[in-house]
Amino acid sequence: MRFTHARHWGRVLAGCVLLIGTGLSGAAPASATVPGKGTAGYCPDENGVTVIVDFQGLGGDPLIRCAPGPQENGLTALQNAGLELAGSGKYGLALLCKIENKPADQSCTGMPPENATWSFWTATNGGKWESSQVGVQGWKPPAGSFEGWSFAIGKSYTDYPPPRTAPVRKANDPAPAAAESSTSDSGFPWGLVVGIVVVVLIAVAGVVTAIRRRRGAA
Repeated sequence: MRFTHARHWGRVLAGCVLLIGTGLSGAAPASATVPGKGTAGYCPDENGVTVIVDFQGLGGDPLIRCAPGPQENGLTALQNAGLELAGSGKYGLALLCKIENKPADQSCTGMPPENATWSFWTATNGGKWESSQVGVQGWKPPAGSFEGWSFAIGKSYTDYPPPRTAPVRKANDPAPAAAESSTSDSGFPWGLVVGIVVVVLIAVAGVVTAIRRRRGAA
């Protein structure tokens, strides 16, 4: 009988431990961007390069990121904006194959197909998108400028579409107060952790109470 009770409460505690592990592993928000690089939204002033990625037919909302400070070239702006990149075969990051793991079905072992590829655009703040006449490593971004990437599907080189988001600096939306209160400054979900700890303590208290009752009955 004692072994049966022990096994029962062992399963309870094991379930609580599993709950902690599951809760913590799912606590971090999903994001493909590189942690610690860049900021979400437009650069607030000319001290940085705003990067806009339009996935077009691949699906998903456009990404707008800021690469703060001076940028050596278009590639460093992408990297410092925190975007995940994959290059094409022997060309590496000089010829981009994927941005934020899109398109997911490309192997990136060679040249991307002309009718399914990323196109590179540049603009000044308040200007219009212009197809870049140099490669991503050859463009020297002026302070406060915009760098755009737009995926073209079924288009020839002369018909590649520019990003649909205009290169105009805007004020970024403030973060929701509820989201700020749910985490600490470091983004760690303390509220979730406290809740799980309470569940574990209740389970432990149940074990202790059951043991004391059995001892009293004996």
